[in-house]
Amino acid sequence: MAGPNSMPSPTSRAADLDLMKTVLVVGMIGAHVVQLITFRAKPEAAMFAEYANLVSFSGFLFTFGIGLGLPKPEGRTRSVVARVRPSLLLLLAVYASSFGFALLVDRKPLNAELMLDVLTMRRLFGWSEFLATFFVLSVVTLVARPALLTVGRNPWLLVAATLLCLATTFYTTGAIFPLLPTLVGHTGFANFPLLAYLPWFLVGIWYGSHPVRAWHFVPATAITAGLYWVTIETGQFQQRFPPTILWIVGPAAILLAYLAVCRFLAARVRLPAVWLTPGRHVLSFLVLSNLGFFLTRYLMGKPVRTTLAAGLVTLAIVAALTAGWYLWETLRKRAATRPQPEPAPAR
Repeated sequence: MAGPNSMPSPTSRAADLDLMKTVLVVGMIGAHVVQLITFRAKPEAAMFAEYANLVSFSGFLFTFGIGLGLPKPEGRTRSVVARVRPSLLLLLAVYASSFGFALLVDRKPLNAELMLDVLTMRRLFGWSEFLATFFVLSVVTLVARPALLTVGRNPWLLVAATLLCLATTFYTTGAIFPLLPTLVGHTGFANFPLLAYLPWFLVGIWYGSHPVRAWHFVPATAITAGLYWVTIETGQFQQRFPPTILWIVGPAAILLAYLAVCRFLAARVRLPAVWLTPGRHVLSFLVLSNLGFFLTRYLMGKPVRTTLAAGLVTLAIVAALTAGWYLWETLRKRAATRPQPEPAPAR
């Protein structure tokens, strides 16, 4: 039996990673239920949403970094189409979610200015800004994968890059320029600056080929405890837009615990594939749920009134999307295994 910190084999699906992404997807959808369609959220619901905000974006960067850093089979190559496809899908997701929010929630007119804002990403729109940053990251990964792997696998380069990236939080801008708010902190609207959050992706690359050690929790716990102490002392959460250093590094112990527990479980329990569906289809879960929330706001306002209802709505959305993916994949497997008719004999 594999140990809790063992690495997945290069040819196996990383169930621990899918499990961690599933947890993050459920948390993010739950936060969006509270923020977008819950009327006067109760304190416990608001606290959950803030917790999900703290761990979600950093957590997704962390898991995608782990995925990049996993050992790959020797000689494995992917076609150009296969390598470009994730970036194209993310770009479509950015446009779909941005137009959805602008038209259905903000109720902006569809004009040339809006189209330019969305298509160039010079302005980012609510609950869509994290997708824009992931699109830029996918392009960076496409062209600079070897460099990212080198930094993420070298502890000295990793520390230096982390310090440099966190230092970018001291720079913010209000300029309206294509793609700029996906890179650095912006004062005009919510954004997730890639440069500031990139250390989570690089640290993920490290953990893609290294186990979680017990001593790793010492600095991680100190960092998260520092975030908690500052929050209690000031009586407010750390600034999220643009983010402070403490907001970015704050979930360290939580995300490390997520990874350790998911690796522990995946090494000991055979998890049903259907349970991991949200983690295997992160983009579709986030985009489709976003569009559903935007349409709900347009048609019904904020119909959810209680914390229990918010929880049930979250579970219902996750279950519906999981069922849809399960049905789709089942039909695809049946079509692939269906015997082909024999060709007619030549006359």
